[in-house]
Amino acid sequence: MPRKTAKHVPRNQKKYWRKISTKDIEDQLEDVRVQEMTGGVRSEQPDHVLYHIDTEHPLGSKSPSAEEMETSSSILRSIPKKRSKLDLNNLNTYKILQPHSSVQPPGTDSRQTRSLTSKSTKRLIESQKLADTRRSATKKYQTAVKQRSEALRKNALDEADKLEFHDPQVSQGYDLWNAQDEKKEKVRAAVGSNLASYMEQVYQTYDWKVPKHITKKPSKLPAIDKPLPGTSYNPTYDDHQNLLLKAVDVELEKERKELKLQRRLPAMLTQSEAGPIKQAWLKEMSSGIFDDNIENELTTENSELNSVSVGKPVTIETKTVQQRNKEKLQKKKEASIKAAKEKRIRDTQLFRIKSIRKEVDKEAQEHQQELKKREVEYENHEKYGTKKFGRYRFEEADLDLNLSDDITGNLRTMKAEGNLLHDRFKSLQKRNIIETRIRAKPTKTKMKKYEKRSVREVGENYHPK
Repeated sequence: MPRKTAKHVPRNQKKYWRKISTKDIEDQLEDVRVQEMTGGVRSEQPDHVLYHIDTEHPLGSKSPSAEEMETSSSILRSIPKKRSKLDLNNLNTYKILQPHSSVQPPGTDSRQTRSLTSKSTKRLIESQKLADTRRSATKKYQTAVKQRSEALRKNALDEADKLEFHDPQVSQGYDLWNAQDEKKEKVRAAVGSNLASYMEQVYQTYDWKVPKHITKKPSKLPAIDKPLPGTSYNPTYDDHQNLLLKAVDVELEKERKELKLQRRLPAMLTQSEAGPIKQAWLKEMSSGIFDDNIENELTTENSELNSVSVGKPVTIETKTVQQRNKEKLQKKKEASIKAAKEKRIRDTQLFRIKSIRKEVDKEAQEHQQELKKREVEYENHEKYGTKKFGRYRFEEADLDLNLSDDITGNLRTMKAEGNLLHDRFKSLQKRNIIETRIRAKPTKTKMKKYEKRSVREVGENYHPK
């Protein structure tokens, strides 16, 4: 029977190939795979594994009946057997865990271990040694090249330093933000401070210092403060009451400062300063009420009354010699008593040297503690305090809070308090980034009025031309 060929298909393509069934090959392979998984391939196993000889029932003998089998089994059960000793290493639980397949796992190396005396092993060891020597040689070479390049660079830098030191016309390469320039320190040590400063002015090689705020923050305060729990849109009762208490304390402190200022203002004006002010006020209020002649008469009468003395005339009594001697003796006695008292105090202090020393040590210790406390306060102020840069001092912003009636409990109907821009502006001031500022009040410039020359000339004595 002639072979069927595909129409219009070249013979060198896969479609032209003959289609042969491979089912028998696949079945054979599957059978071999099952045999390997269940003890090994049957054709490769010996006879005593595949077959066993039945010696109890030889050929030609009758097979035992069911009754005989039951009786024999009951007899065997009735015969007491000696219990074998339990083998812990051969338990069924451990047998289950052992591999029961004859197929080797795919990850194991099926190749045989090479012996050390074989040629291939010797050749492999020699090639490994050669690779190690080459690797170490390349490392030594690389380190040598690196050391040589560093030495050349160092020599070039030294030569450049010498050239720049001896030749002032060569432009010096320096770091713009390097405050400690070693080259300038060498020149200053060799030439002197005066000549070095003159050279810096001539060649314009000043030390431009980096601003401190670039590498160091002006304040360690956080940019955004954590809001108080009472400022939530749905706070608890205790948190909201604590927030209201803080706001009340702030307002009471402001009121206390105002009252203190009002109390101190009148005390600043003394009687000598308040008298002329009062007289000027009386004079201003009474101006125009009385005539000048009456005022002059009143002043003359007052002067005449002041000149006349009223009362008993004062007489000066002269002391006798006896009275003066008594006063001298009294003064000497008081001086001696005072001197004795001072001597007694000095003597007692002499015996109190230990206690005085303890008091001095205690005062010194307290002074040292006060100094340390001041240092800590100063450091905390430098880190977390707000400094005064401009004309005004920094004042904390008012607390943003809602009263109990304004709290609705949801975001939709919440009444917003505070201003985000104002909060950020205050934060910049508090962290010493910008100076403290206040809002400038709008001022109206006064309109200047000028009189024309023609208008100014018109007056009482004006005669038109």
